[in-house]
Amino acid sequence: MKKNRLLAIASIVIILVAPGSFFSLHAAEREDRDLGKGAVGDRIVEFVKNAESVGFSGAVLAAKDGKVVAAVGVGSADLAGKKPITPATLFEIASATKQFTAAAILRLEEQGKLDLDDPMAKHLPGIPEDCSKITIRHLVQHTSGIPGTNSSGGGTDLAKVLPLFLRGGPVHKPGTHWEYWNQGYALLSEIIARASGKDYMTYCRKSLFVPSGMKNTCFTGDRAPGKAAVVIGRSSRGQPRSALEHPYGSYGFQYRGMGGAVTTVWDLWRWDRALRDNKVLSKNSTKKLFDPGLKNYALGWYVTRNSRGRLVQSHGGSVRGFVCDVRRYPKENGCLFVLCNRDDVPAYRVAQAVEEILFDDPPTCKKVPQPLDTRLGEAIAGRYEDTKGTAVIVKIDGKVTRAEIHWPGRNGGAGPVTRAVLGIDGKDLVLYEWTSLTRVKFKRKGSGPVDQISIRGRRYSRAR
Repeated sequence: MKKNRLLAIASIVIILVAPGSFFSLHAAEREDRDLGKGAVGDRIVEFVKNAESVGFSGAVLAAKDGKVVAAVGVGSADLAGKKPITPATLFEIASATKQFTAAAILRLEEQGKLDLDDPMAKHLPGIPEDCSKITIRHLVQHTSGIPGTNSSGGGTDLAKVLPLFLRGGPVHKPGTHWEYWNQGYALLSEIIARASGKDYMTYCRKSLFVPSGMKNTCFTGDRAPGKAAVVIGRSSRGQPRSALEHPYGSYGFQYRGMGGAVTTVWDLWRWDRALRDNKVLSKNSTKKLFDPGLKNYALGWYVTRNSRGRLVQSHGGSVRGFVCDVRRYPKENGCLFVLCNRDDVPAYRVAQAVEEILFDDPPTCKKVPQPLDTRLGEAIAGRYEDTKGTAVIVKIDGKVTRAEIHWPGRNGGAGPVTRAVLGIDGKDLVLYEWTSLTRVKFKRKGSGPVDQISIRGRRYSRAR
């Protein structure tokens, strides 16, 4: 009788703690909901929701003292307004993928399968003599001496891309000059594959993602894990695309290792905890990961001190349809992730504003204005020009009224473009550029279309 009773109790315990149990299920469900803890968390949630009125669409998670204080999503995951973005939505993170490639290299070093100071020729066949002194460390830290313009080539045949990637050899002695070179990370992905005996994606999953509990993180070209929601990115440089759709046709050497990871803000939080607690890398390897070299670039991370003297480990990413900003604050045991499904939104500005709220810093970003009334937006939409060849183009984009200032270039060519949002601050029409609010005056007859606008004293007349 006692034996049966003990078995029954044991069965109950097993049910309660088993993976996929009641408790873990509800924890997963909460990732789909906005979270704001305390006054700081509530302020971050409020800011992000207000930022939607100036074009932000994405997910944000902020933490300090080892605890998440805010996780929030705004905007449309399907670009049709039917599926909202949540903190559990999958985004592509472009160049922020480099942190995983760097961590995979260090993991293999721990396993004795390579050394950071190995020449890449030790692991890759066909390296020309003039590149024989380029090491794995040089590739990870962008100090190979190969110019960043050596960026053509793709597919999966190493022999075909090496002559393109390494064309002309180093123009600086390896280790003496920093220049961001994406293709170095493509070569690292192949070094990882050859040293581990697994393809790059499989090694990252098994050695990094699984131990960190990153249950939804994958790569472009993969199927969505389980029932994870996948966002569609809107691009100013091409057609919209799913976060799981290849931006360059396939996941070959044109993108592998340098970009292509697809994740959520909650999985990035798990990754942050894994790094903090040395779950995937030893304490010594983690130190190497964040040890800055030339231009403050460590291994897949920039390591700097901001204007407040705060140590920040960070990396951004930008690709068709997506931008992101990933930050860690080791002294404060905090982190901040901003993932956006529009590539024309300055993710770093959103991150800067949230960071200031998180640590109660003096704000550098201006208060978000109110969106324009629909009728005023329609009245002002159009193209305006001045006498010096500068054009202002105002467009309605859903609930947002966007403005682009196209400055003339040299010899009649195209010049730089300033992108901003029109909104209402008090009673004033303003041009919002995150760190500045510029009053905009306009003239029109009655309630008809606006005929003229003035920005910083310059007048622009509607093009006929």
